[in-house]
Amino acid sequence: MKKKEGGFPQKKRKWLWGLILGAGCILGVRGGLALWPYPELDLFRNRSYGLVVQDRKGLTLRVFPAGDGVRREWADLEEIPPGVVRIFLRAEDRRFYLHPGVDPLAVLGSALRNLRAGRVVSGASTITMQLARLIRPRPGGLRGKLREAGDALRLEVRLSKKEILELWLNNLPFGSNIEGLPAMGRARFGRPAAALDETRAALLAMTPRRPQRYDPAANPEGAVTAALALSARYGLGLREAALREAAGEAVQTGPGFVEKAPFFAPHFTGYVAASLGAGDSPPRHVVRSTLDRGFQTYGEELLQGALSGLGDHRVTTGAILAVENDTGAIRVYVGSVSWFDEKNSGKIDGVRVVNQPGSCLKPFLYALALDSGFGPQDILPDLPTVFGGGEAYIPSNFNRRFNGPVRLRVALASSLNIPAVYTVECLGIETFEDYLVSLGFDSIAASRGAHGVGLALGNGEVSLWELVRAFSVFPRGGFFLPLKYIEETENDAGRRRVMSPYAAWVISDVLSDRASRFTGFGPAPALATPFPSMFKTGTANQFQHIWALGASRRFTVGVWMGNFSGETVIGRTGSSIPARIAAELLKALETEPSREEPGENAPPEFAAAVPICALSGMAAGPDCGGTLREWIPPDRIPAPCTWHRRTGLVYPPEYQAWLEERFRSGRAGDWSGPGEKSGAVIRLPVSGSVYYLDPALPPEAQALRLETAGFSPEASVYIDHVLQGSLNPAGVHTLPLFRGRHRVTVEDDTGAMAWVDFEVR
Repeated sequence: MKKKEGGFPQKKRKWLWGLILGAGCILGVRGGLALWPYPELDLFRNRSYGLVVQDRKGLTLRVFPAGDGVRREWADLEEIPPGVVRIFLRAEDRRFYLHPGVDPLAVLGSALRNLRAGRVVSGASTITMQLARLIRPRPGGLRGKLREAGDALRLEVRLSKKEILELWLNNLPFGSNIEGLPAMGRARFGRPAAALDETRAALLAMTPRRPQRYDPAANPEGAVTAALALSARYGLGLREAALREAAGEAVQTGPGFVEKAPFFAPHFTGYVAASLGAGDSPPRHVVRSTLDRGFQTYGEELLQGALSGLGDHRVTTGAILAVENDTGAIRVYVGSVSWFDEKNSGKIDGVRVVNQPGSCLKPFLYALALDSGFGPQDILPDLPTVFGGGEAYIPSNFNRRFNGPVRLRVALASSLNIPAVYTVECLGIETFEDYLVSLGFDSIAASRGAHGVGLALGNGEVSLWELVRAFSVFPRGGFFLPLKYIEETENDAGRRRVMSPYAAWVISDVLSDRASRFTGFGPAPALATPFPSMFKTGTANQFQHIWALGASRRFTVGVWMGNFSGETVIGRTGSSIPARIAAELLKALETEPSREEPGENAPPEFAAAVPICALSGMAAGPDCGGTLREWIPPDRIPAPCTWHRRTGLVYPPEYQAWLEERFRSGRAGDWSGPGEKSGAVIRLPVSGSVYYLDPALPPEAQALRLETAGFSPEASVYIDHVLQGSLNPAGVHTLPLFRGRHRVTVEDDTGAMAWVDFEVR
């Protein structure tokens, strides 16, 4: 044959055209497969995966199932060790990277084996074909197999080999409602996919074929035998002893068998999952939270230890929340003493549930007072007082004692009730409600307008979450910051100033002032820490709930204890128990390395150290016996003390009864002040009050206290113009009670007179 000049031989041209035609056919087929609609693939790729919640150091806290209830996790192929991937490829499709979705050699080998056996003993499904069957389940028989092969070819033109392998490994069914190697590795060995080794991979590789025969939890012997056969067939070099030891980790122990899924901080992880929409195709499959598993465990142990001896007091559960002040990151979140405590409703989240906080709201009240013109040196009356007029409210201190004039610093540090109610009445209930709402108390916003002066003592309901978030404002210098639960997120956008730096510093200083605290609590050793710290405790008015808040510069801790049924705590169980937990947890948290050197709570630059009279709170004068230092802004420095005089100690007139009845030194001055015409008032009862006779007692055994100030000794007392007697030296008289509307009048020999109306029913 002659060669055509300038061209190829005819035979070679035919081969070339054949190759071009073949390539064109292949490209045409691939193009057709690529254009062939495959909506099932899109649905499958967007299916729900479980959410893995980790702690801040990457330790797994909890794994949530996918939206359909199946335990299915996602792991990128790069996370799975290459040796583990290699074993699954050997077990299922060793020519995976060589075939286009269907393996002709595997089909031929399978056909020969089936012919020899006279029945179907071997399939020829590639990994791509198995994935195609998961995406679009097929009917049995030849027709179904052909459809599966067609879908496999479609997959190969749409996805890379990496994507196919990754999708298959994450969705491979293992039985027991588990899909995917990541979920199976965790369920059987308590390990994420990244921590699996070849030994454990070999035990799992054969499980999808026959879960009941090869699942190491259901049949460890069968799993070991299959793994040894796989190792021998492909020269994997696995040791039988190591396989048996690994299979022992997954042995099912009985009907109550709990697979090795982590279950730490269930209330916290439940909150995280709900916030991210777990089971609803969350935007991520693994989330690193802010929680610290080590401190979480320690907090749980502290709570369990404290509750172990309190069952007889109806203190059956509790909650703890600890946050990092600089970032708002949650480090400890204990919702109850045990999630599994069905008897005491352990699944209720005590961090989020609302309860009466007792005195824990007082720091915020006094911060508002400081930002409204009060000073830490200002005197507040701690006297028997009726607030509220017709709907009378008569608070008392927890020790049933009255301290007379007390400085604001002492009133807060010792958690005195009457000065707090006096303060909220001066500021206004609505003003205090608005202030609490600005501090993030959403529960107060929801009940705005429903509170009386008792709000100062915590008769509104708030959550531990809200209390801790607001309390962390003080060590943060007056800035509010939302709490965050995901480590890599930033929440500085929510940072805002809600109180002055001066108010934040004073409250922090007061609540860390052991000397001022002594009036109400004595030495309080439970609140002692080796670093500067502040504490506030609280008890609900019916003793259902006991609380403690504690903070250092770096961390804030809140503790609630009580019961979810609302029963009154029995006995004298006090808030020193949660306070001890808060202090111990603060000590543990402070062991964390800090980027800054610990420092004292230094006074603000815009306040000066002013010597004041310890009794009057005014600037110390030459006759003052006891003086101390208080930090006061230059524009608020008080006038010199007028209580201590050369002639003796003179109190304001409202302290007359307190002085006389408690045998205090000093005397009460005129109500209107020296040099003016004497004025006089009736302090109790409040005009318009309504009193009720106790039907269990005879009327003659019941009486009403009349308390006055500013009258001359032995002033006359009248009820409905009928003389009843005279005031004692303390300005007090006991009135008889009988039904009806009455007017009590007091008049002295100087002409001073006052009256009030009241009703007895």
